[in-house]
Amino acid sequence: MTEIPTDKTDSKLREWTREINRGILEFWVLNLLHQESLYGARVVQLIDEMSDGRIQMEPGTIYPLLNRLAEKGWIKGDVKVRSQGRGPMRRYYRLTSEGDQLLSAMIDHYFSTYDALFQMMAAEFQSVRKRLSEIMEEID
Repeated sequence: MTEIPTDKTDSKLREWTREINRGILEFWVLNLLHQESLYGARVVQLIDEMSDGRIQMEPGTIYPLLNRLAEKGWIKGDVKVRSQGRGPMRRYYRLTSEGDQLLSAMIDHYFSTYDALFQMMAAEFQSVRKRLSEIMEEID
């Protein structure tokens, strides 16, 4: 039976979700820039598409994130004129070699972490399956 979360639980869940999302957003941005150079609004659009609308970023989120990654040397931004010289100039971001190394390390970490998490969940589900099987035998 699921318990109704308390204010303290709800507050902690929001805090935990923010921290996870921050790490995931950095990972997604690095991964997207590993594939091609992109400008900030396009990064926002792709993350929205990839998350099926579950993660919607505001300019107040993406640009500070891009600036932090650039300050650390993981990405680099270059101002470019839009095609055919029309429209405003845009800053296109690309992954640096240091950013590529970070992305590779993040991928390794995520795989090992999620592998361990899935193994733990599988063990828990196995005990649930066993209990359900026992209940079904009792009913028969």
